[in-house]
Amino acid sequence: MISINATLIVQIINILVLIFILNRLMYKPIRKMIAERAASVEQGRADARALAEQATAEGETYASKLGEGRRQVRARLEEVRTQAEKEARGVINQAQEKARAEADQLMGEIHVEMERARADIKKQAEGVATSMASRLLGREVS
Repeated sequence: MISINATLIVQIINILVLIFILNRLMYKPIRKMIAERAASVEQGRADARALAEQATAEGETYASKLGEGRRQVRARLEEVRTQAEKEARGVINQAQEKARAEADQLMGEIHVEMERARADIKKQAEGVATSMASRLLGREVS
């Protein structure tokens, strides 16, 4: 049977001293290291989340800037295309006007030449008619 005597009290004191010494020398440093490691891991996770959020934000910023750049390029291309079409229409209109002016000038020159040719033909016709009338009548007709 178990008897309560002085050795039991010594054993209880011995166990309490052992618990105190183990607590000071082992449990507290081990708990401290575990807490530091947990804090370090949590800090690493927080840093990773922050970096992931930053990367996502920068990716969205990049995508929006890229989209804006593409919109600006399209707008500039459309502007240049419109300007080129406007200039082309201007050049075509100038060429058409120049062609009309040259055609009008040529038509005027042709008209003048036709009038001269008509006058020459009229003179020649009169000469031929006079000559024929002179031959037919046998005398000179004026």
